[in-house]
Amino acid sequence: ATAPLPWHEAHWARLAAARRAERLPHAILLRGPSGLGKEAFAHRLAAALVCPVPQRDGDACGECAACHQRRAGSHPDLHRLEPEAPGRPIKIDAVRGLTTKSVLAAQPAGFRVFVISPADAMNRAAANALLKTLEEPTPRTILVLVSAHPDRLPGTIRSRCQALTFRMPAAVIAREWLQRELPEESGERLEALLAIAGGAPLRALLARGEDWDAEGRRLVEELTLLKRRQINPLQVVEDWEQRPLTSVTAGLKRLFNDLVRGAVGLSEAPIYHRALRDELQSLAEGIDWRDLYRFVDLLSDAERSATHNANAQMTLENLVNCWLELTRPGGR
Repeated sequence: ATAPLPWHEAHWARLAAARRAERLPHAILLRGPSGLGKEAFAHRLAAALVCPVPQRDGDACGECAACHQRRAGSHPDLHRLEPEAPGRPIKIDAVRGLTTKSVLAAQPAGFRVFVISPADAMNRAAANALLKTLEEPTPRTILVLVSAHPDRLPGTIRSRCQALTFRMPAAVIAREWLQRELPEESGERLEALLAIAGGAPLRALLARGEDWDAEGRRLVEELTLLKRRQINPLQVVEDWEQRPLTSVTAGLKRLFNDLVRGAVGLSEAPIYHRALRDELQSLAEGIDWRDLYRFVDLLSDAERSATHNANAQMTLENLVNCWLELTRPGGR
C-alpha cells in the first residue's frame, strides 16, 4: 500500500475518531486544489470503512476477508462513480444505479461506500438524482465526494456533506516529501517543480512527467508570435488541437496568472514559471492588467467547458481570437 501523505494526518485522525465514536457523517466532501492526494485519501478511507476490524489508527487491517475482497476489486459494498472517460460528465443513469444499490444492507460491521470522483463532473440531472440519496440516507452507507472545484457543485449537495478541506502543505513538508519521491533531483529542480505546481506535491510529480516547463515555454513562444503577427492563427489553433484541451487551458492559466502578477506590480510574488520572468514581462508589455484578468476568466470558462463535451476547435479559436484582440496594434 502507498504510504499515507503527511499533510493528510489531521483529517485522517478526525475521521478515525468519528468512527470510533460512531458519529461518521453519511456524506463526506473531500475538497481542495488538485495535486494534494484527495483521491488517495478517498481510496484509503473507503478501504478502512469496508474493513470490519480496522487498526487502532483507523486504517484497514489488510488481512480480513473484506480486505482481500477489496484488493481483488470484488467487494460488494464498495462502489465508484466516475466519468466514462476523462473530461466527460457523470450522467444520471450512473447515479440512479448508486441509488438502487444504496438501499441494500451493508455487510455486518462494515459500511457500504460510494466514491464519486470528480463529483463536480455530475451533470445537473445526475446531481439532482443524488440529492434524494443525500436527503434520505440509508444506515451504514457513506458517500465520499471528491472535488477540486466544489463551487461547481449545487449548494444543495454541498450543504448535505461534511466537508474536509485539503490545503497546500507547508513548503518544507512539500519539499521533504518530494525529495523522498525524487532523490535524484537537485534542490533547485525540486523548487522549480513545486513552483510550477503551485505548491501541490503530487502536481509537481505530474509536472515533471509531462514537462510543464517545456509546455510553458512553447506557449510563450506561440503567444509572442501571435502578438507580433508573425504566425498564422489557424496554425496555432491546429497545433493546440493536437494537445488535450484541458492541458492547453491549464498551461495557459498558469502563464496568465503569472502575467497578471507581473502586470499589477507583484514582481516578488511567487510565480509558476520562474525561469521565464523576462519572456513573460516582454509578453505583457502594452497590455492593460484588467484585460489580462478578463482573459484569465475566459480561460476558466474554457476549462469548465472542457469537462462538458465542448467543441475543442471553437474553444481554441475563441482563445486565439481574444488574444489577437488584446494585442491589436494601437490598443483596444
